[in-house]
Amino acid sequence: MFTGYLTFLVPALLGAQFILTLVLTKGEICPGQRGRVHKTLPVLLVGWLLAVASHPIAILPLLTLSYFTFQVKTGKTRDAGPLKVLYAADVLAVLSWLWLLPSMDVPEMMLSLMAVPLFGASLAHLLLTQARTRLQAFHRILPFTGFVSAMLSILTMLWALSGLDETQLDLLVNNVIGALVLLVLSLLVWAGHLLLTKTVNRWQLLAASLLLAASGSLQLAFI
Repeated sequence: MFTGYLTFLVPALLGAQFILTLVLTKGEICPGQRGRVHKTLPVLLVGWLLAVASHPIAILPLLTLSYFTFQVKTGKTRDAGPLKVLYAADVLAVLSWLWLLPSMDVPEMMLSLMAVPLFGASLAHLLLTQARTRLQAFHRILPFTGFVSAMLSILTMLWALSGLDETQLDLLVNNVIGALVLLVLSLLVWAGHLLLTKTVNRWQLLAASLLLAASGSLQLAFI
């Protein structure tokens, strides 16, 4: 493990940034909703700032997204905002993630790739709910995206574990079980509004994101 928390942090920021870009530029929402979504972007800036500490190239998406965040009028993102800067921030976010890959083995690369839709969708869902958007389809699409990517992540974990000997597996068994249990719990909490036919709320999604982050921290022990 060479990249540590960046294995999941950078993909989470990348995935969330893509989804928020889609909402801000293509979403059929009123200026008030667009403004509230725009005001969630500083959360991503904090994430990129944390990444810079161990991954200097993350300064590029940090600076470009910062420029976009603080220059645009929040109600006019699509009509008058410097969208080329936002798109550049997305491209630089991809570059930041690609820069990590040489330090990873193949299973870790795959887990990091799956973290883009998994962790990214979880973070974006939390931010969109905090912004009180009325894009109801996202309350179904994002948990489903998380479920599919989580299943692929589990297969990747099993692949990573298959390369370990019995002694190593014995040492890691608690981490493996804990990671899987927390991952399943995060999915159940995340999709709780669908299972119980209730309105989604930010506390539910915050709990799901924290459980997912805890699962990711345990996964780092065996990738």
